[in-house]
Amino acid sequence: MQYNQLGNTDLELSRLGYGASPLGNVFADVDQSTGIRTVHSALDWGINYIDCSPYYGLTKAETVLGKALKGISRDRYILSSKAGRYGPEQADFDMSPTRIRASLDESLQRLGVDELDIFLLHDIEFVDLEYVLAESLPCLEALK
Repeated sequence: MQYNQLGNTDLELSRLGYGASPLGNVFADVDQSTGIRTVHSALDWGINYIDCSPYYGLTKAETVLGKALKGISRDRYILSSKAGRYGPEQADFDMSPTRIRASLDESLQRLGVDELDIFLLHDIEFVDLEYVLAESLPCLEALK
C-alpha cells in the first residue's frame, strides 16, 4: 500500500481509504459480522484511513465501526468522522458550535476512541455558507 502525508500534518494516509457508510446499511443491508470482517480485511491490506459519519445509517455505521475497531491498536488506523448532518431532511442539519461539540463527544463514544484524527463538516453545500464560515469553522479550529 502506498501512503501520502496529509497536508502539513504528521498523518500518513493510505492512498485507498475505507468509507464506512455500508456499515450503516446505507446502500444495502450488510450483516454486522460481514461488515466487521471488511474493516479487518481493509486494515490487513494496509488501508489505514477510515471515514465515517453519524449520518450513515443514523449512527449505526459508527456503532458497528466501533465494534470492529475494538481491540485494534489505535496506531493502525487514521479515523475521521463528521458533524452537521444527522438525517435526510433539511431540518436534520445543525452546524451550530453547540451541536458540533456534542456530535464529537457522541461519535467518540460510539466509535470507542478518545479522539478523532480528522473531523469534518458534512455536506456544507446544503446550509448557509456564511454561518459555516463565521460559526462552524471557528468551532472546529477550537477543537483541534
